[in-house]
Amino acid sequence: MDLTLIISLGILLGCLISLSWFAGSDAPFIPTKTQRIRKILKLAGIKKGESFWELGSGDGRVVLEAAKMGAKALGIEQSWIRVLWSRWKARSLKNAHFIHGDIFKQNFSSADIVFIFLLPKGVGKLEPILKKTLKKGAKVITQTFHFKTLKPYKKVLITEKTSPNKLLGTNQYEGDFWIYHL
Repeated sequence: MDLTLIISLGILLGCLISLSWFAGSDAPFIPTKTQRIRKILKLAGIKKGESFWELGSGDGRVVLEAAKMGAKALGIEQSWIRVLWSRWKARSLKNAHFIHGDIFKQNFSSADIVFIFLLPKGVGKLEPILKKTLKKGAKVITQTFHFKTLKPYKKVLITEKTSPNKLLGTNQYEGDFWIYHL
């Protein structure tokens, strides 16, 4: 094989992997610190055997923590490379699963708890879908960007007020969680 062809194929492959890793306009990949995830899941009252879904699961850290707490955890992610990475990380957990898919085209009727960390546009698109499809009593946890019409029963800030995350915008904190009952 010609060296130019090998280099060109390598660049093309790198571009495809990069495009997949950064897929998703409604949920960019901004990882949350694990200690914040553990704390909010405990505050939300996640129980063993509950069905936990994360919409836009990124590298899988929220789903993995929910699974470690005993939930039947499912992550839905648009980036196939992040799905593969998450599945690899979850290989020792029987109750953590990841699928590649569109979060706006799912049936959420079996979910007890749904976790979302989406940009405002994605939160706005998802709010009526969750209202329509989630069962009565289901909980939804939003991070940083929240629903416009639903009222949370709990608001939690798990961060220092002195350090907003500039990637999220002015005065946005990655540890700002709201919990809702539907």
